Amino acid sequence: MSWRASFTRADPRDKGGRNRALSRGVGGCVRTEARAVEAAALGIGVAPEDTRPTTQLDARLVLALGVVWILWGSTVAGMRAAVASIPPFAMTSLRFTIAGLLLYAVCVLRGKAQVTRDDLVRATVTGATLLLFSNGITAWTVQFMPTGVNSLLLSLAPAWMVVFAYLWGRERPTVLTVVGMLIGFAGLALLLAPHGRGGLSIAPLPLALACFAACSWGFGSVAQRRLGRPDSLVLATALQMTVGGALIGIEAALFGQWQLLDVRAVSAMSWLGLAWLIVFGSIAGYSAYLYTMQRASAALAATYAYVNPVVAVILGIWLFHERFTPLEALASAIIVVGVALMMIPPRSAARTIPSQVSEIVHQTATRPHS
Repeated sequence: MSWRASFTRADPRDKGGRNRALSRGVGGCVRTEARAVEAAALGIGVAPEDTRPTTQLDARLVLALGVVWILWGSTVAGMRAAVASIPPFAMTSLRFTIAGLLLYAVCVLRGKAQVTRDDLVRATVTGATLLLFSNGITAWTVQFMPTGVNSLLLSLAPAWMVVFAYLWGRERPTVLTVVGMLIGFAGLALLLAPHGRGGLSIAPLPLALACFAACSWGFGSVAQRRLGRPDSLVLATALQMTVGGALIGIEAALFGQWQLLDVRAVSAMSWLGLAWLIVFGSIAGYSAYLYTMQRASAALAATYAYVNPVVAVILGIWLFHERFTPLEALASAIIVVGVALMMIPPRSAARTIPSQVSEIVHQTATRPHS
């Protein structure tokens, strides 16, 4: 299950000139940045700060963008394949624990494996909100919902980010963000509204939990920014996956899923789905995303947020023969447009309060979002 929302913050103490003073950096450096909250596909940590005004496309960047679009768009389909014969919480625990340990091994080889108390706190909070209550629940709901619909519900996480950012820090969303949020919810209402015998029919519990997963993703993304930027993005992601995988492992034990796991009964498709999520959904997708963040603007790198649901819908139809009516296609298009509008940053820095750091919050596998 990724995403981005832009906000402006109102400062009631500003008397006309105080905010302008905030743009003066230490040592004479002058910098003014629009503050933004961004979330990526389910499962990744914090992306580098965007400092590039333009993007120079080359073959490698195009390839990296394609990898992010396809791999992160395929994660919900990978979940559905994996849970066909592996209990969902046990599968998700294995996925993130293995991927996290592999990334931590990379940190050890790079000599950047020292873990601080702040790192553990951040990993626990984000591992719970972004993985346990978002990815873990999504792995359960894909058993009862079409993959495309599941991905579309998760794509509305930026709307929840708008709500939590306002409630937590009184961050006021831009007009375009509010418009996008309303359009997204309108598309959701159209998608889930009863349309007779041929319409979409989803049991209330999976539907409610899928919406809760998107809500948890939104809250976790805002909390992740509030907890501060880690020194090492790879280490932060490795810890997040490992801690989140351990938490989901406890959940699997509470629901008796480890006892239900019979390795001999796991199908080849489920093993393939699990391997795909670990290698491609988490590690390869994450690496490609970091490359795009280093070479492309944040707006271009974040295009996965509205491309991934389209990929998920196509894979659901192709791999699982899911039905997708014209009305559902229209609702999906409305949701994607709403998400795209929420991802557009403010055009003018003069309309926002200056900030010394513009943090880009994201997670993996990862849908993709996650």
